[in-house]
This record gives sequence, structure tokens and C-alpha cells, in this order.
Amino acid sequence: INAEYGGHTFADTAVPNLQILNPLVRVSSTTEDLSKDTIGQYSVVCITDGTHDEYSALNDLCREHGVSFLACNTWGMAGFMFQDAGANFKFIAEKSKVHKEQKGADQGATKRRKVDSTDKNDKQEEDEDGYEQREASFVTYRDAGEVTKLKFSSPSVLIAQGLLRGVTDIGQYCRETAEKINAKHVPDDLLQNLDGEIVPICAIVGGMASQEIIKISVITCAMNGNC
Repeated sequence: INAEYGGHTFADTAVPNLQILNPLVRVSSTTEDLSKDTIGQYSVVCITDGTHDEYSALNDLCREHGVSFLACNTWGMAGFMFQDAGANFKFIAEKSKVHKEQKGADQGATKRRKVDSTDKNDKQEEDEDGYEQREASFVTYRDAGEVTKLKFSSPSVLIAQGLLRGVTDIGQYCRETAEKINAKHVPDDLLQNLDGEIVPICAIVGGMASQEIIKISVITCAMNGNC
């Protein structure tokens, strides 16, 4: 974060309060640039208020070194979040209801609690039966940025694509792009409210990004789609 506050960066100023809110983790700030020599020390990198080129370059660097990547922006009533946890992201998730029902049918009436089993062993067996390892594949920001792939995306994605590329007339860009890919048009009332930072929108996007970072770190939940 480049904004200066009393001779200090905003990040430096925020560290003490962030540490109070997160007492179980070490909170620190740094001014070093992310490069091929430093990126490897991180498991997740999240960038905000960047540009299309910055997002593309940093995501490529993260993908090359096996680091998960997130990007966020807000423009008035519109918000944007992108994530790339790699081509083969493995996580633990609860088995589907269909899977559980099929297993129960296969076992039939023979599935019952053993008299000599301990509660601990029973709980462990239930846990093993209830979860499984899954794998998700993500695309990079550069690949996902192709307009032809945005047909079924939300209006905010079209807005983000235009603003991140420095489009001067975002209304015209959204209309022309929507017609080009046969997608829904962006509502005019949304296009008229893209100035400044609105706290609730920032909170929603920031909360979603924080949630995804936690999921990446603990690998026990399915990830949300980019939005």
C-alpha cells in the first residue's frame, strides 16, 4: 500500500490493530517487492486496487512458484474478486449425500455399532466415512480475462474487465461487449454508481477474499467461484 500516513505506510499503521484482531497469528508489514526471489516464502498473495497488467504479471509469478493468488477491487456499487489456487488444488470436503446413501445401501443391515468399539474409534470411523479428498483446477487471471468466456458472468465482471484495462467510457464498453458475446446488458443504475469506495461493498468483497484465503490455508472446504 503506497499511501503515506504520518511518514508511515497505511500497512505499517494498520499492523497494531490487525494484531489485536488476530492474536493467534503474527501480523507484520513489508516494503519489499514481490519477485522470483521472495515470492516463495508466501503461501497466499492477495493484491488490491491493481491494474489488469499488474494482476496478470503477479498471477503468472505466483503460478510459477506454486503460490495461491487473489485479486480484489471495488468501484462504487461494483466489486470484483479473482482467485487462482493452482491447476491441481487438493482439499478435504464432506462427501455428497448421494455418496453416503449409496454406501449405506451397500452395507445394508450389517452396519451397526460394535459392542467392543470405543467412542473414540467410532468418532474416527464417522469422520473417515464423512469426508474425502477432492481436486479443483483453476485458470490464471490472464486466461480468464478473455471476453468470450464472460457470457454467463455477473455484470460486475464486465465492469471490472473494462475499468482494469483503463477504458474511459465504461458504459459504451459494457454495451458493446455484452452485444458481442450475447450476454445480459449491465443495468444503467449500476453504471451510474461506480465512483468512490462504499464501505458495505468493500466489506463484502474483503470478507469473501478473507474467507477464500482461510479455505486455501486449511484446505478443508470447497472454494467459491470467481465473481
